[in-house]
Amino acid sequence: MKLRFIYAIFMAMLLCCIFILAKKSSPEQLIIGEWEEVSWEYEKTDHENGVHVFIDENQKDEIAQNLIIHKAEVWKFTEDKTLVFSKGTAQMEQLKWNMKGRGHILELKHNEIGSENYQIAEINQDTMVMHFNFDLQVRGIVKMTFKRIQKDSYAQKI
Repeated sequence: MKLRFIYAIFMAMLLCCIFILAKKSSPEQLIIGEWEEVSWEYEKTDHENGVHVFIDENQKDEIAQNLIIHKAEVWKFTEDKTLVFSKGTAQMEQLKWNMKGRGHILELKHNEIGSENYQIAEINQDTMVMHFNFDLQVRGIVKMTFKRIQKDSYAQKI
């Protein structure tokens, strides 16, 4: 009798865990939509405590000299795995994207150049944080933070 009770509790907990995991959205589903760049932050990894410095537009341009940097304010990920970069109303660039690993690596595929990888540190319904390493000599990481652009539905407008 006692063994059946323990077995029933174990099965109920197992079913609850399976249900919770089944309801959780995958990073591939969460990334679809429009994301606005909020900030770039440089994290120097040479120091024990770490140094966090916000990056302005001039510094972005300097970092971008030897890298593929997308000069866009809005990144739009579509379900057909197309990524459209835009600034204001102008479309800047369009390429293909793919999630690798456990959904923590974002691969952007260029036609001529090849591909580039970003590490997704955090993604949820409202925020996405990506890292990329930009210089082996400086040993730094750029942390890019995005906020989802909410589309007003008809009910929200009323």
